[in-house]
Amino acid sequence: MGTCKRCGKRAVTVSDRLGFCADCIREHFSEVWPEISLVHRESRRAFGLPESPPRDEGGLPCNLCFHRCRLPEGGKGYCGLWENRGGRLVGAGPGEARVSWYLDPLPTNCVADFVCPGGTGAGYPRFARRPGPEYGCYNLAVFYEACNFNCLYCQNWHFKKVSPGKRRRSEEMLRALSPEVTCICYFGGDPGPQAPHALAFSRRALRERTHRPLRLCWETNGAENPRILKEMFRLSLESGGVLKVDLKAGSPEIHQALCGVRNEAVLSNFRLLATLMEERPEPPPLVASTLLVPGYVDGEELWILARFLAELHPEIPWSLLAFYPTF
Repeated sequence: MGTCKRCGKRAVTVSDRLGFCADCIREHFSEVWPEISLVHRESRRAFGLPESPPRDEGGLPCNLCFHRCRLPEGGKGYCGLWENRGGRLVGAGPGEARVSWYLDPLPTNCVADFVCPGGTGAGYPRFARRPGPEYGCYNLAVFYEACNFNCLYCQNWHFKKVSPGKRRRSEEMLRALSPEVTCICYFGGDPGPQAPHALAFSRRALRERTHRPLRLCWETNGAENPRILKEMFRLSLESGGVLKVDLKAGSPEIHQALCGVRNEAVLSNFRLLATLMEERPEPPPLVASTLLVPGYVDGEELWILARFLAELHPEIPWSLLAFYPTF
């Protein structure tokens, strides 16, 4: 049971940590944000992450995502992965990354399971091994241990505790791609900060593992550099995979309160991807998902997102996800 510090509303849907109800965040954002921003800063300090995207005038630019960080010498980007070492950006290259993986039996709890080839057989025979669920096959679930958002409700937050120096080679991952693996799904954290590795590994996997299908899928916050996001989408299109964008909230105010950043760049990127959907009608190459954070991702937020999706393309699948508190 929490109490809104502005209006006095008391309810189980008011977060003690945030301190404000959804209505006050939407309607009086400039008033409540200074206090909410302190919560974000504190949560990042606890893991040694920069409190805000660096904007050093003489710093090295990183163009992987919408933050466009400029890293000072010895400093880190907002994601905590990329560093300026001696005038060079050091982070995750094509050959190694801060990453872990496991084999997940199909059909699995994929965000797009209800429309994807692995869960339904959509696109058979080109993109699916059989005309129904791919029992006996596997998804290589690739978890990238970095993120450029700061979601206060993160359900995979444990990656923030990983040693910064930990890296694993692509050759290890490649050995996991047996003929029974029919899809690779990149998630996290988020694949965006380590996109150079994910894209390079995807191309190598398609080149060196000749069994098909081998679908390439992504679960991302959608905040990548648009050029990078289009390349991710192209790989999904060609392989029968799905690019899944987590639309975390409809209003920029709720999005910033929950995730530390606004959502204009995400929505702009999603509009771009929606224009490419007709290149492969089946299986649908683009899927939206939204986690139903109690009290904040409410009916008003869902209405904003529903209208946004319907205006872009009425056939975009949208998965609403159940919330479970972990962070």
